[in-house]
Formats: sequence, structure tokens, C-alpha cells
Amino acid sequence: MLIAPPPDALTVGLEWIGVVVGAAAIARVVTLVVRPLVDGDVRRDRNDRLIEAGFVACAMVAWWWEMHVIGRPSVPSAGGMVVARHEIAVRHAAHLVLAGLLVAAAWVDLRYRVIPDVITMPGALLGLLWTAADPTILMPVPHEVARSFAAPRIEWDQLGAFGGLRTASIPAWLGACPTPGGAAIALAAFVAWWWTCTAPLTDPEDRLASPWRRRLDPRRIVLMAGALGIMLAWWRGGVSWHAQLASLTGIVVAAGLVWLIRLGASWALAQEAMGFGDVTLMAMAGAWIGWQPCVLALFVGVFIGLVHGLGQVVMRRGNELPFGPSLCIGLGVVVLGWNPLWRLAGPVFERPGELAVVAGAVIVLTALTLAVWRRVRGNAAPGA
Repeated sequence: MLIAPPPDALTVGLEWIGVVVGAAAIARVVTLVVRPLVDGDVRRDRNDRLIEAGFVACAMVAWWWEMHVIGRPSVPSAGGMVVARHEIAVRHAAHLVLAGLLVAAAWVDLRYRVIPDVITMPGALLGLLWTAADPTILMPVPHEVARSFAAPRIEWDQLGAFGGLRTASIPAWLGACPTPGGAAIALAAFVAWWWTCTAPLTDPEDRLASPWRRRLDPRRIVLMAGALGIMLAWWRGGVSWHAQLASLTGIVVAAGLVWLIRLGASWALAQEAMGFGDVTLMAMAGAWIGWQPCVLALFVGVFIGLVHGLGQVVMRRGNELPFGPSLCIGLGVVVLGWNPLWRLAGPVFERPGELAVVAGAVIVLTALTLAVWRRVRGNAAPGA
């Protein structure tokens, strides 16, 4: 990836200051939100400061990686389209917000084995709206532009639901305004997520709550804001609508795959496995990065989760396997290692049949591995 060179040292310094300040603000919000959920106490402690400092350090490493390792400064004569530095900055900012949400979800999941809607519900809405407003936050993919007078030119696009946002067409029945089918299907997908993956954050049976508080439940606000955002993207059309479809497809596909794995895991363990919070977590991630990166992250997360489970069997440390942190790590691996991973896995996504076979194999192998883990755990329990 070719990135426009910085104009001067001052700009580079301001970029680094922006990364540090932005990461510190996000980390502060995460600790303010999560601390009451974890301990029921809003007072800061040493762990909060360590988490915030670690988040800022990781953000700085990610900026260096994305700007100086994955991308390299160049000039237009290098034979490829030069990516504006502000596009990298905007995508990095979006990834920092997503990282903050993932850290919050993993933190609570490790403590209470639950991922609360107060994290995933606004997170999914923010990803949905931000993607439509600025599609550059979606994952970058290269494509060749044929030239009769020279070698093909490499240009960069964002990965949509059906390929590049600017290079791949969407089905006519999913078109923007004035095609009513596109808006209807998009709204149906969003309402399906809202209905199945969210719950009221206020108690409807609370008679002491004012009528306005019951009417303005955050869940209803999310429904109205999301529907309004979808209709605005449908009315604008173009790349904004393509990006909105990519975000919605990411929500549906990511949540659906985790739900299927959850069914297989529940069968293998002969009990409910993988709380529904894992489904809402991946739906939230799908709103930010689309369905293809989420599928890759799911493969990585399943592998990490199985290794974690094997480690627990060997160490004989508990019987519960919080899957949320494994999914969060998988998402981080995919975002940071996107370019080489997509070079390897991209061709598979162009062959839906093979992709379906691989996804089915992951679901089946996960269920079989958990069944073996249940038997090993049962055999190890008497001597524990």
C-alpha cells in the first residue's frame, strides 16, 4: 500500500499526538463504563491506570504498524494509487473505537462470563452509522486497473458485501433510492438484529420510572437512529449505500455463524454453551469491518478458544470457557494482519462453495473437539 508522504516533521508529530490523545480518551471511557459493571464501584484503581496505559501503548504500536509497516510512504510515480494519510488516520481512529469496545466486552466476559448489551448495542449502531458516513473505515483491498499503454495500475478500494465498494456491483433488487426493495431488506435485517440481539436496558415493570424514561429506553433510541441512518444512506445512494449494505451484511453473517457454532457447541457439551453475548459481540464487529474479516476472525478465535480449553484441561483450572476474549483476539489479529491474510484467503471468498464447506467444517470440528474436551474433562474430574 502506497501512502502519501508527510509534508513535514510537524505533521508527523501532530499525528502521534492525535493517536495518544485519542487512545487515552477511548481508554478512559472504557474504564469509566466497565468499572461499575465489573465491581459496582466507580472509583479508579491501579488496574484502571495500567489498562489505560496499555491501551495507549497498543494504539501507538498499531499506528506505527499501519502507517510504516503495512503501508509505506511513496510518491505518485511509484505505479500505484497513493492513499491519502487522512484515510489511514480515519480508519485507525475507527479501529481504536472498535478496540475499546472489544476490550470492554472481554473485560466483563472474563469476570462474569457475560457480554452486556450496554457495550454491544451502541457499538453496533455506531459502526453502522460511521460506515455509511465514511466508507473508508472498511478494510482496504487492492484491484488492478488495466491500461493499454502500460502495465496494470494497482488501486485501493474498500471491501464491501460483494467485493470492492467501487469495483463490484450489487444486485439490482438491493439498489438505493428509488428501489424500494433495497431499503426494505436493509431495514428488515436491522430490525432482525435489534429484535434478537438486544434487550431493554430499563425495566418495563418499574412503576416508579417516569413514562418518559420508559418511552426513551436506549433500545428504542437505537432502533430509531439505526432506521434513520439506513434510510439516509439509501437516499444518498452510491458508495455510502454500498458501505451500509456491507455493514448490515457483516452484522447478519457474523451473528449467524456464531449462532450456528453456539448450537454445535451446546450439542457437544450437552448443555448451553457460548452465551448469546458472543453472538451480539460478533454482530457488533461485523458492523465495523464487514462479513469477510469477521469470518476470518471467527476461524482464528475458534482456534484460540480451543487452545485455551486444552490449557484449562491440562492445568485443571475451571470448567468454563469464556469465548468472548478469544473472539476479540481473533478480531485484533485480522485487523492488524489484514493485508497478508487477505492475500491468502481472498481467493477463497471468490468461490462461495468452497467457503461454505470451510465454514461448515469449522462448525463441525468445533463441536467434535468440544465433545472430546467434555469427555477428557469428565475423566479428569474424579482425580482432580
